Amino acid sequence: MFIGVSGYNHESAAALVDKNGVLIDYYREESLSRIKGDKSFPRRAISKLLKSNNLQIKDIERVAFYERPLSAFLHIVKEASLNMPRSLSLLVHQFRNFNRSSVSCYLDFAKEFKGLETKLIYSDHHLSHSLTALSYSNSKKDVCSVVVDGFGDRSTASISQIVNPSEINELWECPYPVSLGLFYSSITDYLGFSINEGEYKVMGLASFGDSKSKSAKLVRGLMDWDSTSNKIISDMSYFDYHLSTSNSFNSKLEDLLGPARNPFVQLIPGESDFQRCADIARGAQDLTIYLLQKIFTHAHKITRSRRFLFSGGVSMNSASIDSLAQLPFIDEIIIPPSPGDAGCAIGAAFYSYIKSNSYIDLKISKPSLFPSLKEIRNDEFLTEQIIFNQFSILEKDEDDAFLKAAELISAGEVIGTVLSRSETGPRALGNRSLLCDGKNKDAVKKLNTVIKNRSPFRPTAPAMRYKIAKKYYRLRPEIYDCYQSMSATCQCLKDNVSLKFPTTHVDGTARIQIVENNSSLDKLLSILEPMGVEILANSSLNVSGDPNSFDLVDGLMVCSRTKLRYLLTDLGLLKRKT
Repeated sequence: MFIGVSGYNHESAAALVDKNGVLIDYYREESLSRIKGDKSFPRRAISKLLKSNNLQIKDIERVAFYERPLSAFLHIVKEASLNMPRSLSLLVHQFRNFNRSSVSCYLDFAKEFKGLETKLIYSDHHLSHSLTALSYSNSKKDVCSVVVDGFGDRSTASISQIVNPSEINELWECPYPVSLGLFYSSITDYLGFSINEGEYKVMGLASFGDSKSKSAKLVRGLMDWDSTSNKIISDMSYFDYHLSTSNSFNSKLEDLLGPARNPFVQLIPGESDFQRCADIARGAQDLTIYLLQKIFTHAHKITRSRRFLFSGGVSMNSASIDSLAQLPFIDEIIIPPSPGDAGCAIGAAFYSYIKSNSYIDLKISKPSLFPSLKEIRNDEFLTEQIIFNQFSILEKDEDDAFLKAAELISAGEVIGTVLSRSETGPRALGNRSLLCDGKNKDAVKKLNTVIKNRSPFRPTAPAMRYKIAKKYYRLRPEIYDCYQSMSATCQCLKDNVSLKFPTTHVDGTARIQIVENNSSLDKLLSILEPMGVEILANSSLNVSGDPNSFDLVDGLMVCSRTKLRYLLTDLGLLKRKT
């Protein structure tokens, strides 16, 4: 057995791969700690991997960490040292927290899982990303990997040629501190949203912006592509993310764009300052699409590949993927369901597997979107007590429960789901979801504003089967797999009724989900379609600010803390007592 681990910098996770190259289990630390974006050493995730699969330390052949910690530490220190004295606080922070950074992962393994530290190896950060994406590709040879994130252990973007899983050659990189990911995070911060959490809000806000506005053009000028050197260039004088522990931008950016938004003032379409913020978001989105197109064009030029893997935090920018798919040389883009650092644990696990095999023809099986083979088992007494005190069981039989849930959705109700195994990535795909009729404006509004309390400029994802999707949306075969994991938006067909759906954004796009065959949503939609409901609005089952629900207790707590009344579970359909 082989373990991969990520942690310390962004989301922590642990993954387990068997001797046949099959991902058999995966957990994010936040799912178990209930701390959003938990980046601590993934003690709980590793413990659950071992316990759920009846493994001991001796059963693990190798464990791989997702980056090279010392390299990451030294690159940040080197850049900061070139900018003294402005960067003094960052240097002091780095050295004071040396033993709490990823450099200490060896000691943490020795402390928490004695014996595993002797089996520890380190993968290059972008290689971990590439291997994660490769595992979800149908082809494991002769593809190009593009990684774009905030910062790896030495670079912020890279292009690699994948000959086969054991021969991956990096051909181009963007050195730190120039970073498209950190630029987007800085704009996220400027617009009053949380870094590493609010970037998707900037994407939603951008749809209200005008690319021709002064603000959008000013943002667009902050970075560029140098066609002579084939490098990303950036005016770093506006940013402090490489100099400070607390500031991602400085007063010069405010002099350029105006004052940063107060995060405690709600952003509502039509109200004061909304359009300026939307135009700034539009500029950031336009620049992101432009630079990604340049990177992919250069990737094709140096690899001649027409099939691409795309990973790293920036690949979660789903609004940019449709534009990439339109590039004339692209036949396919594969994005893993968890393309950020949490998903890197999967790539690290495959790295440890590859390093333990000397033969070239390695078998890496394509993982499920719901990877754990073990169904979640709660404390039965605790679960029964919560259900007995606060819920009624409307239907126990699975088929009856799905039928009743479908009838409720058809009648305009919102239901939550805690079914079987949880999703790999951050996007709810049906097993840990809030669902309602995707064409019912009142139901979608209730899901968004009453239950989720979401910002009004953020649409909900529409989920449907393929035969329905092609009636309403301009689908691109190059990114079909992306639609299954909500990794790409698409345009509504021209003059189509979908333009009026409550799940459609103001710019005529939607981040659709084409449900997998034989999935829980596929079963639910097969019942709903004869009732006249062919599209579901799908959002994550959580309270704002919390991680998505992991198990039944989490789902029951969401019901208890919100106005959600119904929960479809493996135990049946539950209704909260009023």
